[in-house]
Amino acid sequence: MTIKKIAIIPARSGSKGLKNKNILMLLGKPLIAYTIEAALESGSFERIIVSTDSLEYKSISEQYGAEVIMRTDELAADSATSFMVIEDILQQIYDIDYFVLLQPTSPFRNHIHINEAILLFEKSNFANFLVSLSESGKNADLIKPIDLDLSLKFFDLDFSNYRRQNLKEYTPNGAIFIGKKAEYLSKRHFFGDDSIAYIMDKVDSVDIDDKLDFELAICIQNQKNKKNILLKAIHERISEKKLAMDNKQPITLIGHSIFDYWNVEQLNYQKVNNLGISGISTKEYLDFILSQNLITELGDKVVLFSGTNDIVIDGWSQELTLEWISQIVLKLIEINFSIEIYLVSVPPVRGRIERTNESIRKLNTYLKENINALNKVKWIELSSEFYDQFGNLPTEFTYDGLHFSEIAYKQLEIEIAGGLL
Repeated sequence: MTIKKIAIIPARSGSKGLKNKNILMLLGKPLIAYTIEAALESGSFERIIVSTDSLEYKSISEQYGAEVIMRTDELAADSATSFMVIEDILQQIYDIDYFVLLQPTSPFRNHIHINEAILLFEKSNFANFLVSLSESGKNADLIKPIDLDLSLKFFDLDFSNYRRQNLKEYTPNGAIFIGKKAEYLSKRHFFGDDSIAYIMDKVDSVDIDDKLDFELAICIQNQKNKKNILLKAIHERISEKKLAMDNKQPITLIGHSIFDYWNVEQLNYQKVNNLGISGISTKEYLDFILSQNLITELGDKVVLFSGTNDIVIDGWSQELTLEWISQIVLKLIEINFSIEIYLVSVPPVRGRIERTNESIRKLNTYLKENINALNKVKWIELSSEFYDQFGNLPTEFTYDGLHFSEIAYKQLEIEIAGGLL
């Protein structure tokens, strides 16, 4: 039997904290559009209904593909509760099993989150409700009221000996609420022992209430857009190097920007074909280049620089990098069975927030310990010249904490040339 469900998107125009926040532009789209599009992309709903008191909101919502039910004056008032708004819609719709409430102030809750929450809810043998939560940044012991006299009388812990509890604490993030129709109309809220939690991470849990929240959302969306821009740049760089991929030379360089930005023509008096691609991860090199058979010929030596761009991938692990390298090795052997492959250790960084030297150290240790399992692969360990006294990439070796200066490239040439002997 098909389970019927609708999405309800409440969008009152009378926000006090941030005027008209539901239709403010978040980098090219009204805020509410992110939620409507997520609901549509999920493909899960019989109907996607926006409840609003504003004709402007109605026009924008319909433009992005939602159905609109206008609120009465009573439901448009400040005194109207969320239950009253949901009840109004449920009383007009009869043939559904449950509804999903999606607040437009959660722009980073996407169709994947929606479908995961729905699957979790439908598989549960006890849940009449579901609420999305994220891990709380503050323990409940640290959250207390303050009276008008500003005294801290409610903060009655000895905070000099305070230790954060091992048990994680969570807070509703406002992104997804699910309720069975009859049970919700009876209970009038989503919480309790017949409700199940769907956990989301902190970034996707951003809930916009005021101007600071909105500015944070802009920063996050800019980062998301950067990923798309980077992906486009990777494909453009691959296109620029397509002719070089048929240029067989004794030594081939395969990797990311450290190679791509390296102006090297020879190593040990042998010509080099530099097929480094700026910004590319190990998996992307496998998927976009080798799996597409863009490289058709190879000389007898390949130097592989891999791993640093993998670290920033969501859900990354050392095992994944090794698996991707293994698949690359198999592809290279298919092109030239006599090939020798040299894997260069990942260099440290200097003051980068998106990757740490601790994660790089662990990756190098893991790769070095497991490299013998890969046929035809030899390890080139970058020397202490690439480390300052604190384990960072030396100041003179980099201009941005990640990419190499000319001094670093001179040392890299020495060390790779020595490793190829």
